[in-house]
Amino acid sequence: MWNLLKSELLKLRRCQILLVGIVALTLCPLVQYGSQLIVEAEYQNPNYNFQTLFENVVWGNTQIFLPISLVMIGGWLIDRESALDTLKNIMSIPISMPKMLGAKLLLVGMLAVLLGFYSVGVTVITGLTVGLSGLTVEILFHSGIQIVLAALTTCLVCMPLILIFGQIRGAYLGGSILAFFLGYSMLFFKGGILASIYPFSAALILVGFDMSEYAGTTTASTPLLAVIGVGIMVLWAVLLLLMSSNKKEMKLRKQTNDNGRGKRAVRRKRR
Repeated sequence: MWNLLKSELLKLRRCQILLVGIVALTLCPLVQYGSQLIVEAEYQNPNYNFQTLFENVVWGNTQIFLPISLVMIGGWLIDRESALDTLKNIMSIPISMPKMLGAKLLLVGMLAVLLGFYSVGVTVITGLTVGLSGLTVEILFHSGIQIVLAALTTCLVCMPLILIFGQIRGAYLGGSILAFFLGYSMLFFKGGILASIYPFSAALILVGFDMSEYAGTTTASTPLLAVIGVGIMVLWAVLLLLMSSNKKEMKLRKQTNDNGRGKRAVRRKRR
């Protein structure tokens, strides 16, 4: 697995689409702060500090920016094998398809954590630049950990989308658009039970995020249901990985049959 992961890390040098995620997470605190200025101008509520900015970034990352970025990056990592015609070489070596796809998902998970830390840094810089108050070690530690963990749980929720749209030629961009709508749909789940079990909102609940102010939930969330919601997506991803083993066998048989037909055609021409 380490060799596969190392190989995927080397491929990141050509992953220009990774810049999309970096730019998106850079814009997130700026967008959240700008939207808050509009709200303050309308409702005359100037109480905005680092704590509020961190909360807005957790919400914005999980609702919009991370689902789009992770599905786009992960889908590209899988799709590139077919687009660059390297999948046929992978099929000829003794590496199972689930293991190869699992290495790509592991890499996306690592990137999610790194992007989470990056988002923390950008948020701090943004807050200091605009002159926000209230930055303490306690707030930085608690909110920073929450941002990173939310990035990881969001990645777990997005894994089925990465596997499905990554294995459909050129469909990873469509998958990122679907991820946007699924993340945005958190706003429509007001009840505690529905909000708790819906995977994208469950990713927030698992890290202790209070959704009442952002999604308008009417009842308290249930962590156990949130575990079930995220667990369903993880189980779905595992099933997709297991099913991918059959795809490799079918492709190997097809390649063998095609090679056999090619050899017979050459023999006929020689005759």
